[in-house]
Amino acid sequence: MSDSNEKRVPRGMIVEFDYAVLPGHQLLLEVCKAQFAEIGLKVDAALMAHHMYGRPFAAALTALMTQQEKTVDVPAVIALCNTAFSAALTGALPTVPAEFKKFVEAVLAKDVKVVIISRASADAVKALFANVEGNLVVQTDTSSGFGFLGWDVWRRAARKNDLRERLCVAITGSGFSVKGVLTSSMSVMFKENPLVAYQDFSGADIAIEKFDAALVKEVARILRI
Repeated sequence: MSDSNEKRVPRGMIVEFDYAVLPGHQLLLEVCKAQFAEIGLKVDAALMAHHMYGRPFAAALTALMTQQEKTVDVPAVIALCNTAFSAALTGALPTVPAEFKKFVEAVLAKDVKVVIISRASADAVKALFANVEGNLVVQTDTSSGFGFLGWDVWRRAARKNDLRERLCVAITGSGFSVKGVLTSSMSVMFKENPLVAYQDFSGADIAIEKFDAALVKEVARILRI
C-alpha cells in the first residue's frame, strides 16, 4: 500500500487509562491489601512484584495463597477486588491532569481516533471529555491480567473501533502491557510508575515523561501523519 493510500486509512491511539494516567498500580495495591486482610493474606509491593504481576489474576492469587499456605475462594475474592478497584479508579478521576486532556484534544485534532480503556465508570470518564471535539471512545474492558492488559484486549479495542492494529499506537503503564501491545502488532509508548519500574519495557518506542506538545509530535511521527 502506498503512503497516499495509507493516509486515508484511520489511525488510532489506544490508552491504558488506569495505569498510564490514573494511579492504578497504587490503587490496586491498596485494594488488594484491604480485601486480602479480611481473608488472612498479606500483600505488599514486593509480594505483588514477585508473585502476582504478569499473571492472570486467578494464577496470581493462587501463587500468593501457596506462598502463605492459605486457601481462599479465588473467584469470590477476585470479584470483590475488581469491584473495589473499579470504585477506587472512579474516585480518582478528579486527579486526571489537565495536560492529559489537552494532549487528547491535540491528537484528536489530527484526525486520530482515541480509544480510552478503563475499569472506572464509563459515564464518569466520558464526562471528563464532555467538551472535547473529535472521535473519542471510552471502552470498558476487564482483562484477566493482574495489573496489565493482555494482547487480546489491545486487539479487541482496535477491531471494535474499525482500526488496523499496525496503524495504532498504544499508551501503557506496565511492562507486561507493552508485551501485549507488541504481540498485537501495534506501536507503543509507556508511562513508567515506580511500582513497576522493574518490569521490562523493551520494544517500546518512547518512555513518556509528560503529556505535552512534543508527545503529540511523536504520536504523529509514529502514525505517519
